[in-house]
Amino acid sequence: MPPKARQTRAAKAENDNASIEKLAAKHWQGKSAKWAATVVDQILEKAVGSSTLHTQLQWLERQQYLEQYLWPNYSKGRQNDSTVISCMLMINEKYEQGLLTTMWTIFETGFEDLLDDAVQLMMRVLNGDKVRVGSVDMVSVVRMAGVQFLIACFGSMETESVRTQCMQLVGLAIWYHMEEETRGFMLRKVPQLPKFWKHTQKGFVENKRVSKAEAEKNCRYRDFIPQLLRDLAKQCASLEYQMYCAKVLELLVDLESQLPTRRFLNPLLQDFEIVEECRQRMAVTEDELCVQLLKRLDSRIQFPVTDVTGHAQSAAQMRERQLERISRWQLQAFQADKELFEPIVIASAAQLGTTDSLQALLEPMEMKQVQQLARMAFVRTQSAITGEEQPREMLIRSLCNQMHVDVLGEREMWSPYPDEKLVFGKTVGMAEAYNRSEEKSQLGYALLDVPKLGLQYLSEQDFLKRSFELLQLETAAELRTEIQEAVRRMQPHEEEGTDEVIFDGWTRMALPLSVLDVVAVQPPRVGEQVPARVQARLKVDLSSYTDSIKAEWTQVRPRDVLILLAVRQSGAVRVRGCQVESVDMPEDEGSSVLGFRVLLDPAQYARDKNNVYGELNVVLRRQAQESSFKPVLETLRQLADSPPTLPKWLAPVVLGYGDPAAVRQEKDTVFMGDTFISIEHIKESFTEYARVDVSEDVDTEAPMVEVEIPADTTGTVLVRSVGQQNSKLPWLHQQKHNMLSFTPAQVQAVAEAGQRGLTLVVGPPGTGKTDVAAQIVSNLYHAHPQQTVLLLTHSNQALNQLFERIVALDIEPRHLLRLGHGEESLDSTERFSNAGRIESFLERRRELLEQVQALADSLQVPGDYRDSCESARFFYVAHVRVRWDAYLRKTREFPFTRYFQEQKGTLFPEGCDEEAVAHACFAYLERLFDEVAEIQPFELLQSARERALYLLKRQARVVAMTCTHAAMRLGELQQMGVRIGSVVMEEAAQVLDIETLLPLTLSQTLERVVLIGDHNQLPPVVKSPGLRAFSRMEQSLFARLIRLGVPFVELDCQARARPSIASLYRHRYRSLGDLKPLVFQGAYAQPNPGFAHVLQFIDVTDYQGQGESEPSRYFYQNLGEAEYVVAVYQYMRLIGYSAEQVAILTTYNGQRALINDVLNRRCRPYEQFGMPRAVSTVDQFQGQQADFVLLSLVRTRNIGHIRDIRRLTVALSRAKLGLYVFGRRSLFESCFELQSAMQMLLANGDQLVLEKTSLAKNTKNKAAAKEPIVVEGVETMGKLVVEMA
Repeated sequence: MPPKARQTRAAKAENDNASIEKLAAKHWQGKSAKWAATVVDQILEKAVGSSTLHTQLQWLERQQYLEQYLWPNYSKGRQNDSTVISCMLMINEKYEQGLLTTMWTIFETGFEDLLDDAVQLMMRVLNGDKVRVGSVDMVSVVRMAGVQFLIACFGSMETESVRTQCMQLVGLAIWYHMEEETRGFMLRKVPQLPKFWKHTQKGFVENKRVSKAEAEKNCRYRDFIPQLLRDLAKQCASLEYQMYCAKVLELLVDLESQLPTRRFLNPLLQDFEIVEECRQRMAVTEDELCVQLLKRLDSRIQFPVTDVTGHAQSAAQMRERQLERISRWQLQAFQADKELFEPIVIASAAQLGTTDSLQALLEPMEMKQVQQLARMAFVRTQSAITGEEQPREMLIRSLCNQMHVDVLGEREMWSPYPDEKLVFGKTVGMAEAYNRSEEKSQLGYALLDVPKLGLQYLSEQDFLKRSFELLQLETAAELRTEIQEAVRRMQPHEEEGTDEVIFDGWTRMALPLSVLDVVAVQPPRVGEQVPARVQARLKVDLSSYTDSIKAEWTQVRPRDVLILLAVRQSGAVRVRGCQVESVDMPEDEGSSVLGFRVLLDPAQYARDKNNVYGELNVVLRRQAQESSFKPVLETLRQLADSPPTLPKWLAPVVLGYGDPAAVRQEKDTVFMGDTFISIEHIKESFTEYARVDVSEDVDTEAPMVEVEIPADTTGTVLVRSVGQQNSKLPWLHQQKHNMLSFTPAQVQAVAEAGQRGLTLVVGPPGTGKTDVAAQIVSNLYHAHPQQTVLLLTHSNQALNQLFERIVALDIEPRHLLRLGHGEESLDSTERFSNAGRIESFLERRRELLEQVQALADSLQVPGDYRDSCESARFFYVAHVRVRWDAYLRKTREFPFTRYFQEQKGTLFPEGCDEEAVAHACFAYLERLFDEVAEIQPFELLQSARERALYLLKRQARVVAMTCTHAAMRLGELQQMGVRIGSVVMEEAAQVLDIETLLPLTLSQTLERVVLIGDHNQLPPVVKSPGLRAFSRMEQSLFARLIRLGVPFVELDCQARARPSIASLYRHRYRSLGDLKPLVFQGAYAQPNPGFAHVLQFIDVTDYQGQGESEPSRYFYQNLGEAEYVVAVYQYMRLIGYSAEQVAILTTYNGQRALINDVLNRRCRPYEQFGMPRAVSTVDQFQGQQADFVLLSLVRTRNIGHIRDIRRLTVALSRAKLGLYVFGRRSLFESCFELQSAMQMLLANGDQLVLEKTSLAKNTKNKAAAKEPIVVEGVETMGKLVVEMA
């Protein structure tokens, strides 16, 4: 849209919004709403007839039109067509903005009426009635808004009131519209269904138990979906209703993607032949989006699960069902007339199951024969849409579809590399521009041809297939940007009269190819269609590039991913991927030719019919961390082609259908190790139980215990000692003991994590999630010595923090292994990577053999036992064990006295139990020789790879890595047969659904899964707006399990922030308290010097006549807030605050850049100011904290994404001692989601108040010194700083 037209439309939108504000102020923003049905009519008529429809809907939503006006009066029986339409529009607007989950609570009573009214209204439209509001025809609005409303409802099935009502629309009653013979056949397939069907029919007529109104409602719900299907098929040929048809198809795909909604709908769709009916009519319009969505619906209908029971079917089971269907059809044909239907009767199952072969058999037959065969196969001969006789071609296609089976397509043809069709296709472009299009005058909702992630999945393969497609699309979106930037910089042009492409520019990330040859193609393996391996050779000439670029390209390593492009003057026309196998460095110093041996993707190579690889002329390099998509997608492809890999006890809940309570496999006794610091701590941790019985042998100072927890709180908690060390001989075993006094909720989390099954731990900000995770790992390590604990986090930073806590606990360093990048940032003298552990083992070997030799010398045994672990173990068997056995038989004195006296000093302290000391000493020696035995294989294994594999499979008992690294190495770990007994994941709410699932498929022996996170904070990062919002790709498994109702433990004491600051987000949790006395003493008990309040919202008006600005699209800035925030930071530095105490946060990258610019000018050059600890966006600062936070909200026209309550929670929970929020009060105060926090922030006014005491240290008037200074604005603050400086 031209700038002038955009300005005109913006001006009109502002006028429309102003009129809405006046109506809001008059009718519902105040103490009591003033209801007038004409106001609803007026608003609806004006909005629908306006060219700024979407802007007005957003403005109405912001003015709380639904919450404060429509719904309070709707529930009082004041609804009419306008009210129903308006409610649907407002709910849809909230759904589009991702705000609906916080809204369903207000519909707990009354949603039944709203849904019924919406269905009635839509049925009128589907039946051809007119709906008008004033002079505006509302038919198209009702269609679009109604379907989108149903999409929103069926997307919120975790809400009981919504689920209960919506399921009636897709219940067994809809089979009323199936052909009678087909329905009877389907009912007989499940024994319980006939009785259920008979009971259902009683609800459609008035009787003693069913009133007339209820019967009419039941009939409406029964007829609605079938009527919607008929309307869909009819409108497919209309250009006017293509977006409506696409939305209906989206709804049907959503319904087919969840078992509860699919169960009875799928047979109806098959009976209606809805795909063929729509496909036949779409040939008129050829709308690309509708065609693609219809294909997606078809694949959903044919998905390999049983229709009613929902059991997942393997390829073999699907083919078996196909054979049964074909055999039954042939038998019926034989019984009807074996001579007339001889071609069908004598045909093989392979012929009848293949579309082309069956079509060839049916084509010669007469129409009556085809109709008779169709009835035998339960295919309609009369259209369910029009009631007319089906055309011959339609019947043949339907029969072919009935007999054919498509099992998830050919998975071996899935390629992990996006090609040009995907990278530059409409789907990626639409996903990138999602909800960013220009204002539309007609009602329309964003729609993409992509799968959605939901609460439930049809099967494990369904989950993997959807995730594969979405991850590939996200990779394609990233590649699209990189390729376009590289091509733009390379400036390609074609020589006239030739096909040669010349590059006038350059870029460090892409080079022209000198050579590309496919050098080896291995034939397909047995049963496969694609080559087993395709190898190629690449060469690039680096002679014209700088040394830094040459160095970057020579650092490309095996397993890195390269992207191959065919670039023409118009841009990139081909995209292929490859993985580096080896790098051929320049042969001599004068050569600049760099070569690569690469592996091409066999699936892409098999699909390429022509010489695509001869066209490729550019190679694009990506950063190492950006190459992770390839192994992850390959892993998904391999898993999708394998039998289900999730443990059987876990799969039903992860897929969304199991009983949430069934994931807990409780046992009576739980190993708690050193969780408790004293007996008093034990008793304080179980105060809700009737009695706590602590065994007498429990150490009072450093208890190591197991706990028997009763099933209910009326029972007795039994605490017994386990694995106690002799406290009088600490030098024998330097045991580390937990020093943290865990809260009862933390103890509960640790206890539940020790049991078999799935444990969810919700950790609000500052509640000690990391400490709890470390203790859980320690307990599992000691309780299950034969199992490996897999420790996962989202980021390397979090992994290192957690790993450092674990190292400080009583876990042998030799049993710890840290895989992936980031190990170098660990604050530890030990090295825990593969190479570091092996090096440590070899160093430890030398130390242990020296001790063995010292023991031999003390026993006066001749020989050198330092040369190998084998000789040391021989010494143990031949000399150490023999002497100990003799001591046990009392035939000699304790044989190792000299050794221990030389090593440790006094052996038998006065008053000690000498026999106990002797046994403790021999236990020390046993541990020494056990460690020697563990190290011995490293003498035998010579290669680094063999040692690394042995370390991972046999030695490491706690293996830590990021979720991304786990997904990349999943195949390798599975092949090695690593026995994973427990998975502990921190930051689980920040990990993608699929990235959480993949490590859970490692082992069928997996016994427990512990997920720790906070779903009330920010979800995983997904860059593509469309995939994030439409596909819900940002959902984590952790959040999904909580939505499904899986029980969880919530930590309930925060130790980060002042209680007043914690109150800003306390309402987001069940019972978040404050840890006493920690947050009530020290700095927490003192005011913030120089400030009158510890938290405040500062209203920032227009600065130099401007509020927010947008120098480039979506790059939001606010100069007034930037200047104000920096001035406050300068003030804090001048009165003595440390720069390390202050973090400046904002909600947009544009504002972060602007604040940095101001800081670079005003603070960086001056030592008295310097730079604050951090200048960051809220999203990037999650997981971190600062004493004082200055938060800039930026926006002055629209709320922006701080409206996401999860982002708000993160923003408000970063500060420990002081929080000062800068924004536009009139904008944020009116936001429904922000109201609770805004009320507390504004309790101290909306102008910054400073304490003059800190500014007048030498004043003699003490009374005047206590007077506060009210800062009127940014200019006032700036002047104050200048005066102080």
